[in-house]
Amino acid sequence: MNRRNFSHIGGRAAFTRTEAIAVVVVLTVLAALLIRALQTGRDNARRLQCTNNLKQIAQAVQNYTEANKIFPPGTICSTSPIPPSNQYDVWGEAGQTGTGFHGTGFLLRLSYFLECDSSPKRWDYHYGVGGNAVPRSSFYKIGYANQDDPYVTFHLFYCSSRRNTVRPGDSVMLLSPSWTGGGTDYGGCAGRHAAFPLPTGYNLCDATMFYEPNYYPPPFIDKTDDTPTKRMGIFGRVNVSTKPSEIVDGAKYTMMIGELQRITDITPTSKDGWAIGGPATLFTTGAMVHFDGKKLANVASPKDGALSNNHFWGSPGSEHVGGANYGMADGSVQFLSTSMSPEVFAKMGSMAETAK
Repeated sequence: MNRRNFSHIGGRAAFTRTEAIAVVVVLTVLAALLIRALQTGRDNARRLQCTNNLKQIAQAVQNYTEANKIFPPGTICSTSPIPPSNQYDVWGEAGQTGTGFHGTGFLLRLSYFLECDSSPKRWDYHYGVGGNAVPRSSFYKIGYANQDDPYVTFHLFYCSSRRNTVRPGDSVMLLSPSWTGGGTDYGGCAGRHAAFPLPTGYNLCDATMFYEPNYYPPPFIDKTDDTPTKRMGIFGRVNVSTKPSEIVDGAKYTMMIGELQRITDITPTSKDGWAIGGPATLFTTGAMVHFDGKKLANVASPKDGALSNNHFWGSPGSEHVGGANYGMADGSVQFLSTSMSPEVFAKMGSMAETAK
């Protein structure tokens, strides 16, 4: 037998080099498609979980409203606004440990209506956020953890596309770097006004503030029709609860809650903490901001900036591709694209300005 002319091994024809390369290419393509399908499946599952989280939070808002006939106040702040610009230092108050301070937000009041792993049944309302973070309770003396600490983890408040708990790098956003929990990826809509001053990141402004071009649609479009009432969102007023009758646009078209951006790579960073009011748990739909990779700038035109996923911590956004989830006042949850009409998006944050 001439072995050099034998073209079969074990009774099978051997692959030529071209055929072997073709097989490798096919297998590589199939593997890539499989990996992409698995990744898409994971992303869809995380997005669905995020949707379910917001539905539970929206249901808690509705339960609270049904029980109290008003929405929970977006922010409680005992200190007076700083004149003449009416800026509330909510973050500063949240850090106080004495009596008579608050700095709390609407998620604290919702926590009693949530079916989740923790619930602040023993929150002492004589103290604010900082005071409730200090071990005063007799529970500590007998070895029990104080479950109403503002740094307790509510897994419902995290979007799994971003995180499942507070990450090491998130400490810059928290009231204390020692906190190991207490974050949130969800917050309430303050409105479409300039709710937060861009340079500091600490204060909360009411809808009487006039920044141009710091919110969208720009007031020069129709100044006679641009009023504080038409800028205000459900959770925008300090120490005031919204009545359901104030939502004149219709609950289906009014944004109530949504996903927050969590920015840690520029200053000021995001503020984080489910128990804290103001910048930690609120967002504005009207901050038209441009980010050049290093710094933020207010802009007037949607050609130059964006209202969400714009790297401004005061705007909403998510880790999902193409947009974020938002809970409407009727309890529904919608995924809104970052490319949708900026005017419609901005006005959805207001209770009294039609955005159909």
